[in-house]
Amino acid sequence: MPSDDPGPNWIISSCLSASTHDNVPDELLISARRVWPRVHAHANRELGERHTDPENDMLAAEVWEAVLQSIARSFRRLRVSCEGIANMDSYLIGAFRHRFNRARYRKQRREQVIQLVASANELDALASSRSLHTSVNIEDHVLANEVFSCMDRWLKRVWTARQYGYSWKEIAEYLGTSEERTKMKFRYKLSILRARLGG
Repeated sequence: MPSDDPGPNWIISSCLSASTHDNVPDELLISARRVWPRVHAHANRELGERHTDPENDMLAAEVWEAVLQSIARSFRRLRVSCEGIANMDSYLIGAFRHRFNRARYRKQRREQVIQLVASANELDALASSRSLHTSVNIEDHVLANEVFSCMDRWLKRVWTARQYGYSWKEIAEYLGTSEERTKMKFRYKLSILRARLGG
């Protein structure tokens, strides 16, 4: 922790009242001062090249603060001393690493989500292209419905069968005629419909 940052005394006292602050073992405060350079070095190693980013440096400090406050509250709440912990330094380092890795994972997930979100310009361009294509699709849909409503029953059945992917051979067998005759009748009826619609 840089020299102008608050020490463990201030961090711990900020979460406890004045009367309960006296119950915090001195061993915790001494160990916290001794361990901070090691946990800070661990955070820098884990972050790699990104450790110079002030936001990442703050992440390590915030996690360290949360670890100290949590442990101090636990000592106060459980009314226990440090004697139950064989090595306070190792305990603090382990708690920090666990919390730091969890916080770093959450931060990476958040950054991935933010990267997936398009910029405002990209969203505007997408919206304008979608609305343009939507209007064209709606016009085509309306026109197709009008044409379909003008078809006779036979032409509607054949048209629908073709839309569902049936072959000319399958349609002809269903209608009981030859494939060539079915195609010719279909084209003839479409040409009459086209002439009637003015196309």
